[in-house]
Amino acid sequence: MKKLNLKEVDNVSRIALIILVAIVGYFLVFLVINSLLTPKQIPMMQMMGRAMGTNIMNFSTTNSIIINLISLVFAAGLGFFASLYLFGLQSKDKEYSILRKALSEDEKVILDEIKKADEITQDSLRFRLDWSKAKVSTVLTNLDKRNLIQRERIGKTYKVYLQKAFK
Repeated sequence: MKKLNLKEVDNVSRIALIILVAIVGYFLVFLVINSLLTPKQIPMMQMMGRAMGTNIMNFSTTNSIIINLISLVFAAGLGFFASLYLFGLQSKDKEYSILRKALSEDEKVILDEIKKADEITQDSLRFRLDWSKAKVSTVLTNLDKRNLIQRERIGKTYKVYLQKAFK
């Protein structure tokens, strides 16, 4: 069974998921608050009506107004945080994929290795890619000039990592 990756979901599906989360949140909060705020001794017909959801989105009494407003505020907040989470997932990866389109194949390979390792030495890159010292140095210098990576001197080599905007 394939695991669902929310980064690959299109925007329409994300919006539908946000709406679904808000609706489910509304009903859950409504059921909890409704059971807490309704009187315990009520006639059987009213109890059955409430269990079937007659107070849902019903603003006719003070009690139902309070229950529905609390549920709606909670659902709106839940939907807001779900949207922040779902649409926040794509921003950095989208920027990184757009950035990759403007690079040469060698630059893409090195940038992907740096992203995988999060932080790596220049010598380790050279051994992982089986490239010459000069080639690795030249590609890294070009990436450094474009402010895509940062290099920090460590003895005779450099520690290399992506700029914070692409992590």
